[in-house]
Amino acid sequence: MKKALLVVLLGLFLVGMTLSAFSFKAVPTKQMKLFLIVKASESEYWQIVIDGAKKAAEHFGVTLIHQEPTTEADVSKQVSILETAISTKPDAIIIAPTVADALVPGIEKAMDMGIPVIVIDSAANTDKYVSFLASDNYKIGQAAADKMAELLAEKYGEPKGKVALITFMSGVGSLEARKNGFVDRLKEKYPKIKLVAVRDAQGKQGNTIGITQDLLTAYPDLDGIYASNLYTGDEMVRALDMMGRKDLATVAVDSGAQEVWGLKNGYLDAILVQRPWIMGYAGVAYGIMARNGVPLAKNVDTGIVVVTPEMLASGAADEVLDPINFHKDW
Repeated sequence: MKKALLVVLLGLFLVGMTLSAFSFKAVPTKQMKLFLIVKASESEYWQIVIDGAKKAAEHFGVTLIHQEPTTEADVSKQVSILETAISTKPDAIIIAPTVADALVPGIEKAMDMGIPVIVIDSAANTDKYVSFLASDNYKIGQAAADKMAELLAEKYGEPKGKVALITFMSGVGSLEARKNGFVDRLKEKYPKIKLVAVRDAQGKQGNTIGITQDLLTAYPDLDGIYASNLYTGDEMVRALDMMGRKDLATVAVDSGAQEVWGLKNGYLDAILVQRPWIMGYAGVAYGIMARNGVPLAKNVDTGIVVVTPEMLASGAADEVLDPINFHKDW
């Protein structure tokens, strides 16, 4: 298993390879200290990232420190954590920026001080980092539109109907890309699918339940809903369960427990699953290589998997749906 993962990492390393800005004297991994900063401690998604990073630290023998805000809405806390990380002068920082602008000063400060920064999951509005490891969020939006079109075609014989989009928080780079990819794909390829509403949960858990209920009241002929992250996907399923609605074409991103339950019980038709465990593991591996001046890819697409109820039933999606247990013995 470890050998297979190393092959994956080597492939990521070679694609789009560019020279690192750092060329220090190499140090043994057992002497390295890396700092990991994700968006929130309360999210299962980020716990998976942390688990992957911890496993990499164990494999490579580095010391890993991780700190994170409790919620993704606490952007100022993440900024403060980054400042703390910089003050400890780690060998590398791996960070998932909550918003595209707020973390830029800290990221650039770290790079100017010679601390390599590996950005994961969500982009920051700067090119002063060593590598960016993430799913292509614009492609996630496109894939969601394609799956929605496929589902509507099964219902109507062609891709047509009225759909809505729910985002968790405007201004978050990854979520904006997922929205734009969805909207652009519908315009470019599916002119008979009308996007009648875009709703924002404003970064607050619980809001999507009411949003989903309001959408179905305002648009009784709504055909489909796209929820663009774990929180919105989980809560959309809760709302549909409360209302007994299994008649919609539904697509969500990520693999929260409620989303998986919804997929199993007919409230979701597909989930687009990122590979957060790989992001965490590869983030640490890239941090180690950056510290020792290894040439690295500037941008790396860690990929997605479209999971259907059929895949769930067969066990074919275990690696992406339960990555902590899948990788526990590696």
